[in-house]
Amino acid sequence: MENENITNYLKNTLKTTPQRVKKGIKKNNKTLNKRNSFNTLKNYIDTFIKEDTDNRLFIMPGLRGTGKTTLIYQLYNYLTTKHKINNNQILYLNLDRLKDYADFNLQEYLDLFITDINEEAYLNNKPLFIFIDESQYSNNWGIVGKIIFDEFPNVFLIFTGSDAINLEHNYDSARRLLKKQIYPLNFQEHLKLKYNTKINDNLSKEFYNLIFTSKTDKIEKIEKKIQNNSFLKIKRNIKKEWIDYIQYEEFPFSLNDNKEDTIEKTILMKNRIIEKDLDIISSFTSKNRLASYKILNILAMQKPGDISSNKLANILDISRNSVNSILEAFEKTQLLFSIKAYGSVTKRERQSREYYFLSTQIKSCICQESGQVIGDFNDYMGNLSENHVASLLFKLKQETGYNFEIFYDSKKGGVDFLLKTLLNNIIPIEVGYGKKTKKQITKAINRYDSEYGIIISNTKNKITKDDNIIHIPLITFSLL
Repeated sequence: MENENITNYLKNTLKTTPQRVKKGIKKNNKTLNKRNSFNTLKNYIDTFIKEDTDNRLFIMPGLRGTGKTTLIYQLYNYLTTKHKINNNQILYLNLDRLKDYADFNLQEYLDLFITDINEEAYLNNKPLFIFIDESQYSNNWGIVGKIIFDEFPNVFLIFTGSDAINLEHNYDSARRLLKKQIYPLNFQEHLKLKYNTKINDNLSKEFYNLIFTSKTDKIEKIEKKIQNNSFLKIKRNIKKEWIDYIQYEEFPFSLNDNKEDTIEKTILMKNRIIEKDLDIISSFTSKNRLASYKILNILAMQKPGDISSNKLANILDISRNSVNSILEAFEKTQLLFSIKAYGSVTKRERQSREYYFLSTQIKSCICQESGQVIGDFNDYMGNLSENHVASLLFKLKQETGYNFEIFYDSKKGGVDFLLKTLLNNIIPIEVGYGKKTKKQITKAINRYDSEYGIIISNTKNKITKDDNIIHIPLITFSLL
């Protein structure tokens, strides 16, 4: 594309973005509340505007539907309203729209935005902001980010996308970038977005202390305060709210929608991942693409660990390598994540992994769209609850950098999860919905010579410690 055409495209984008932002930060004519990630990024922006800083290159990976675009719109609105930054100094570029140009070159667009359209700001070192959405549609966005960072210290950049591998694995840029992963909503954020309910900021830290030191004093006080204040303010039965949340409201786009619309939107999002995102990560035959739909359906309707990759290959009449390639691609899109069996390195590689959905909403909506939510409701909720706890533990490890590993217990009648600490201590965790005994957790404590074990279930209304067993309500744990 000629420079003149690129400049015209950019000018039109700068002209239309304010209206797009105005619509994007509202739903049903109400201004959307902000996720916790907004404040983190806002603070970096404030520092960048006030002083020289190297904290000005970010990647924001996340599963589709987690609200990355809305977050960018809210940052744009913050810049124009609070800092009075001129609209022409903020470029929001969605590469899903731009990718259709055959000669699309991201570097040319950004160079012209900085040195041509904003020549005065460039020459006078005034702040410029570049927000690149759906970055995965550019093969060299990691290199472009590095170049812009090195050559233009007056530019603040955020790249979003469902695949951040190019940037994260590029050492030169990795030394400079900061990462803010956007996950599905935990219950705390759900309540904040839906009801504007404030929850204690130290909760994540105290959960870590509870899980890895068995200290309950501080988190018991926090839990009591939340139950006596935050939960009561929503004026709805908190257990019913949680049941709706775990099935239908882990994504910001589904808040306050009816169940039918939520299921439809969630399935469309899942299909979009298969139809668009997988092509960027790997090349699939039509047979394997069709199999990818079926694999998700099977995994959604099974308890984790009930089916191996060999069984999937036999059911779908494709090779085991094809199954593993599909599963690996789903992990890269962050739709799924996997947990290995506890044991020696050889055992971990020999035994099948257990696969979990990053969001129970996707798992639930696939089940309901397929008409499979029948039978024992406790079994169904138990399946969702185990997946939910797995995703929160996965998030805790990824987001905080705490040094522990997550395994599943492959022993017959074993517990759901085993956490291995840096000191090689094993913390067994059992998840349940409905009646739950201490038999499995007690056996695991003895088998792995653990100091204590944890039961996460709906059978207790508050955190309690019974000898060497800690009980955590599912609702409380969902705030993590």
